[in-house]
Amino acid sequence: MKLKCIAIGKTSTPHGIDQVQLYTQRIQRFVPFEWIELKEAKHLKNNPSNALKLEGENVLKALGTNDTLILFDEKGKSMDSIGFARFMDRQSIAHKTIVFCIGGAYGFSESLRKRANGTISLSPMTFPHQLARVVGLEQIYRGCTIINNHPYHHV
Repeated sequence: MKLKCIAIGKTSTPHGIDQVQLYTQRIQRFVPFEWIELKEAKHLKNNPSNALKLEGENVLKALGTNDTLILFDEKGKSMDSIGFARFMDRQSIAHKTIVFCIGGAYGFSESLRKRANGTISLSPMTFPHQLARVVGLEQIYRGCTIINNHPYHHV
């Protein structure tokens, strides 16, 4: 199994950059992992539908044909950390590469939603994109530790 996480836009704060690096390194102890940042369509701020379309096309270009795409989206399925770990484990049996995606300011295009194999909510609350990156990566790491019976997650 291989994991990837695609985020729209750059990680902009020094603390955010440190956290992305920290969790990327931690995840890589368990499984091959790649963190990918794609350009945000800032020049289309006055046209959200075109921004969504362009960002969606860029995500689709970054995917392999057989990649499993899971969107982190506030409208997605809610689960606890153990449920998320079980989900990751089931996906790893059936698929070689699982790609998690954190959308831009406007979310995800309809074409990207159609391509997705699942949608998971990090919380019913809305997070700023910089925080969503850290929360998403921490949960991926926590899922890896649960799957591998590592003591990071205390039941």
